[in-house]
Amino acid sequence: MKISTNLIDLSARSRALPGWMRYLAASGLTLAALAAQALLHDKLPPGQLLLFVPAVLLAALLFGGDAGGWAAAFSAALAAYFLFQGEGFAVSDPAEAFALVLFICVSLSIVYVLQELFGALDQRAAETAAALACATKTERLKGLYLQEMAHRTKNDLQFVASLLQMEGRTLDDEERKASLLSAASRVAVVARVYALLQNGGALDVEMKPLIDDLCADLRLALIGLRPIALRTEVESCALGVDEARAVALIVNELVVNALEYAFPEDRAGTVKVRLARAGDDFALTVADDGVGLLSMESKGAGFGQKLARSLAQQLGGVVTIEAGAVGMRCELRFPAPPA
Repeated sequence: MKISTNLIDLSARSRALPGWMRYLAASGLTLAALAAQALLHDKLPPGQLLLFVPAVLLAALLFGGDAGGWAAAFSAALAAYFLFQGEGFAVSDPAEAFALVLFICVSLSIVYVLQELFGALDQRAAETAAALACATKTERLKGLYLQEMAHRTKNDLQFVASLLQMEGRTLDDEERKASLLSAASRVAVVARVYALLQNGGALDVEMKPLIDDLCADLRLALIGLRPIALRTEVESCALGVDEARAVALIVNELVVNALEYAFPEDRAGTVKVRLARAGDDFALTVADDGVGLLSMESKGAGFGQKLARSLAQQLGGVVTIEAGAVGMRCELRFPAPPA
């Protein structure tokens, strides 16, 4: 298969040569066949032109049908003039004349078949190129449509988040106000996922920039001048939109809970977020060195953990929470998508 492919590629390149070069090469093949025919004349059956046939075949194969036709005509003329009995191009022997006519018919048949074959191959190549160009255009349009959809979705979600924030700030009831602001924060997280999808132009979302940027926003919004460090360690990996959205929401809930409830009264501490592959699974860990069990008793923290468990079920994973007198560790394990 490789040899035939290389031969077709060689033929395509040689058939693209200028006409005079192709005719000159076909003439050279014909003259070489004449020399071989003359040297082996005594060993070949009388009236046979066997060695001219490969010359015509190669000329048509390498240099096109017109060069093959020229090789057939040139071979017949050389044979009539130099190899057969008679004066000049006139052939007096009937058997030799028949052999010459048969050679011409066979050679022209070979040229015709090869010409049709290469015509079909050229047409197939043109159709394949057109199909590839169409597929490339379709894929490019698909990418543009997905980017536009992601862009519109991101804008709509940001608009909803802004409305929730505005509504929440007008409330006097602190509990309702906190609920609306939390909802706005979750909508903003989903908007961030679609923003990355829009910028990447792909079907998957890179998790490292998503989690790093999300934690950077939480650091600015919730830490401020408090003596708390928020650190991330995320492997380079990509997840589908649904999986990335769920993971981002879980990170948001667990980090917000840690920052709001694990460090009361300006207590110093550290929150670590880590996402790494663990065998056939992904392991997402959010750990802090705060007050531990006391933070679990908070109503807000309990709701965030319930939401994280619910999202984990959507991922086909499980959340485990370990809390002691000092610190809390939440780990989500879910199946990694096939590579």
